[in-house]
Amino acid sequence: MKLTVVNVGSIEGRAYMHPTNIEMIENLEEFDYVKVTTEWEDWGAVQILSSDEVEEGTIAIDDSVLTSANISDGDAVEVEPAQMAAGIKSIKLGIEPLAGQEVEEAILWIATEFEELSVLLRNRPVFAGLQIAWEDCPIGSITVRFLGADPPIAEGKIGIVDPTGREVEINIIPFTEMSFNAVLILDVSGSMSKKDMKVQNISGALEGLRKGLEESKELDQFIAKFQEGKKVSRVDAAAMAIMLFMSLKKAKGWGEQIQLFTFSGEVEQFALEGGSVISCVGETKKAGIESIIDYVVKKTEDSTGLTFLSGAVNEAYNCIEKFDENPNINKRNPTMIIILTDGNPNKGNGLGVNPIPIVRQQVEDHPEVVLYAIGLGEADRLMLRRVGEIGRGGSLMADDLETLIDFYDSLAQNFQMVVKMKKQES
Repeated sequence: MKLTVVNVGSIEGRAYMHPTNIEMIENLEEFDYVKVTTEWEDWGAVQILSSDEVEEGTIAIDDSVLTSANISDGDAVEVEPAQMAAGIKSIKLGIEPLAGQEVEEAILWIATEFEELSVLLRNRPVFAGLQIAWEDCPIGSITVRFLGADPPIAEGKIGIVDPTGREVEINIIPFTEMSFNAVLILDVSGSMSKKDMKVQNISGALEGLRKGLEESKELDQFIAKFQEGKKVSRVDAAAMAIMLFMSLKKAKGWGEQIQLFTFSGEVEQFALEGGSVISCVGETKKAGIESIIDYVVKKTEDSTGLTFLSGAVNEAYNCIEKFDENPNINKRNPTMIIILTDGNPNKGNGLGVNPIPIVRQQVEDHPEVVLYAIGLGEADRLMLRRVGEIGRGGSLMADDLETLIDFYDSLAQNFQMVVKMKKQES
């Protein structure tokens, strides 16, 4: 059916049609979703409501839906029932503040006020190319871009974020680069000396590391361990991943900061003469990166078989206040915590052996922080997946050096937060 578009401003992402027009479209009912397409093949999708106040032959559509679909007031559109994709488990959204706003501030705001974004998404279909112009966002105009879904949505079809009231994961990704700090947590228990991490396809990473650091005997000796096809210890693999992470942070030159903890039976924070916070610019960047190799490897020499994971996680969250404020937003940057372990928690020391309650409480107290858990070897993989899920980040089980380094490379450059859109209260 051909109808004429009427732009009616903000109406919660929906559209209105006259009851007569709804009845004329086969298999269309109020609260169903329709696809609207112009003669130039621009299209969007929207949920339909019935109203006697809308003139017959017209469709009154929310302004943000029209902007996203490149459709204007007065355009003639073909209106038809939308083809639905399978139930959506998770979606990825890119967040892009408009001119004059800092993306770090936008991400921090969404982290603490996620319900505002949740309200924006409810009742809205998602599809390839969708952009929502969130002009009345409380912190200023933001564009929300749909980047993908699980399961994928085929071209021309739409997905509904919350059709059954179940929780749906929302992966929030800055659409433009942003700065963020990191806390790295490394298991240095005795089992980390086991040589079972295969070296494959990391020549590019090694070359990047050489370029990012000044040549030294210690660096050459360390890199010489990584021969294609050979196996290195888990702790050497971890040290390599951490060094690459810091090298990438250094290359950005944005004043990002890092703190590093090691743990086995006890938790210890790495510190330089100037303190425990390593700046990725200035003099401390060189000293920090080049000191970590010796520190991490030596820590394994006198470690125990105990794994005090709950203590390490607790210390990581508690140290965040040591980071400096970002002068552009007058707040601390968002922070990423990365755990790397090959063991099962077996020491509590007053906190309890199970790290889950610690993560759950700390996440509540630190909404601007995401946590990723990486498991090697005999790590309790089910527990680490849960830790990453509660920590609003993710997890990885790495069996080779290439997988580990690729994941660290991604984490060094991209801040991503996973939250859940929960069942709407009736």
